[in-house]
Amino acid sequence: MKLLDCKIRDLKIFVTVVEERNFTRAGEKLFIAQPSISKSIQRLEEELQVILFDRRMRDVALTDAGEIVYEHSKQVLALMKRMETGIEDLSDAAAGQLKIGLPQIIGTFIFPPIGKAYTERYPKVALKIEERGGIVTEKLVEKGELDVGFVVFPVDNPLLYTEQIYEDSFVLCVSANHPLAAREQIELHEVKDEQFIVFAKTFALHKIVMNACERSGFTPHVLLESTQWDLVLELVSVQMGIAILPRVFANKLKNIEIASIPITNPSFKWQVGVITSKKYYHSAALKRFLDTVHEIYR
Repeated sequence: MKLLDCKIRDLKIFVTVVEERNFTRAGEKLFIAQPSISKSIQRLEEELQVILFDRRMRDVALTDAGEIVYEHSKQVLALMKRMETGIEDLSDAAAGQLKIGLPQIIGTFIFPPIGKAYTERYPKVALKIEERGGIVTEKLVEKGELDVGFVVFPVDNPLLYTEQIYEDSFVLCVSANHPLAAREQIELHEVKDEQFIVFAKTFALHKIVMNACERSGFTPHVLLESTQWDLVLELVSVQMGIAILPRVFANKLKNIEIASIPITNPSFKWQVGVITSKKYYHSAALKRFLDTVHEIYR
């Protein structure tokens, strides 16, 4: 007896014939021609190696084996329906844990409204934040150790889905007492003799700033590096050096005396995006998270 060979469609047809007590009415209900109904029943009997109907009777009558198959077929179809409903519900429900790679700087400026909206909508999802640099975050998402990551773009990795969600201009940050503080705009080559305070080499911002300086024809004199954006601005305010930061950074810190000057040449942007793996499964929790990101930053 090859129970696993029985098709769900054949079981559904069989149950409908029994309940309608007629092959023709079953075909009409299922929108299937009567000859196809008969072939389905014959196929089921061959696979189960039993006779399901007593064909000596004018009306549909089950054999003893048919009674057993009928009762169990109803249970199988009910379980299939429950499975289908569960899968459909899953598309609208989110639960479990979501592992998010979040570099500290991006976490400060980009993540809070996303986190608030998501946790209010999907309280059954526990968010686990991994504060790593962009390069490490990219590798962990690629390996499936993180579900999603926020990184500075561009990202050139064929194993990842990438989507930019935010863009900001860079500005030159100087002390309010610096000779350049009154400038309305500046070209980067004009500060080639200044001392720079920059982010650590593990930050994507470090590479962006260094590359911009190189394009302007000089290598900056780096006084010190830091992993803390607020410390960078505090040091700028006491005239230890200058810094190049996204505009949103300069506007965030209050009660410090700095001036932020738009950079006109070269023009470069701080671009932030989300990355997910092309290889690993995207759970309902992850899909709803990405939907939330799109709502806030689109």
